[in-house]
Amino acid sequence: MRSIYRLSVLVFVVFLFGTVAAAQDCGKDAELWFPPNGEQLDGGVSVQEITSTVCQGEPVTITTTVDNMSCGETNAGFDIDVYYDSYDAAHLIDTIHVDHLDGCEHVTHTFTWDTTGVTPGDHHVLVWVDPDNTVAELNEGNNQYDMGIVTVNPNAPLVEATKEYTDEDGGNVNPDDLIMYTVRITNTGCADQGDNSGHEFVDDLPAGVSPTGTVTSSSGTAAVVGDQVVWDGEIPAGGSVTITFEVKVDSDVADSTDICNQGIVNWDSDGDGTNDAQEPTDDPATSTDDDPTCFTVYISNVAPLVGTIDAPTLSEWAQITLTVLIALAFTVMLLRRRKATA
Repeated sequence: MRSIYRLSVLVFVVFLFGTVAAAQDCGKDAELWFPPNGEQLDGGVSVQEITSTVCQGEPVTITTTVDNMSCGETNAGFDIDVYYDSYDAAHLIDTIHVDHLDGCEHVTHTFTWDTTGVTPGDHHVLVWVDPDNTVAELNEGNNQYDMGIVTVNPNAPLVEATKEYTDEDGGNVNPDDLIMYTVRITNTGCADQGDNSGHEFVDDLPAGVSPTGTVTSSSGTAAVVGDQVVWDGEIPAGGSVTITFEVKVDSDVADSTDICNQGIVNWDSDGDGTNDAQEPTDDPATSTDDDPTCFTVYISNVAPLVGTIDAPTLSEWAQITLTVLIALAFTVMLLRRRKATA
């Protein structure tokens, strides 16, 4: 198990005793609302510490501070509710009751969220102060706060992979260039990915390139088998492996040919020792998830221009032609006059 993760949030609320005719705002407590550099934060939100990732079943500690920015004391006790994802009973983490809060004072409480049984994935931690509106306030609209996202990872491997390329000859990719691919496989889960039966990574090389035989890996065993690059090994929880291999662009590749491909990671989604799931590599240079890695081959080192030419329209050509004809006619007229006077 990993260490306990701590979250802190400042939830602000302006309380006012109901019988006070005119309230005086005492402002924000500088210790709560000013960060270390002394600059007041916009929107009335204090400095927060958020550790965003835990393993399923690990506790998350959530610290909330309620600041009474009015000089009026609370006219009743109130609850502080902490939820995840939505403000309903099914997602309630815990409730703490506050009996009283003096004007210009604050109170801090700590909640512990047991993530056992929580569905793996990203979850918002939400705080709601005085959900039953038992306290009369100057501002009833600032009692809910979304403090950020906690990622609950499964107690099993969870694999992601990227694939990038580098033209070792520089410039545009040409026939006979050497291309170095870099594949990074990361296990963000809470259990080790084992070296199970079968290859953990397979990359079928596309048409238009041929392997040079150069292949390395930061752990495990990588090899070139025909037109495949394969890797076998384990990836510890929170760890990663980097695989690099070199290919050569074929000499007969036609101009403007796109060469794309993806590797496939075979991994164990439930931690039972069998690779039952697949994850394709992703090109991190694009915003699309799980897309292939591509490059374009050019015969020349100068890529063709792509776009439109701002050519004259037919009417513009007519105007140009008319202008030229008038200029020619004027020139002929001047030449005839010179001959007549000669």
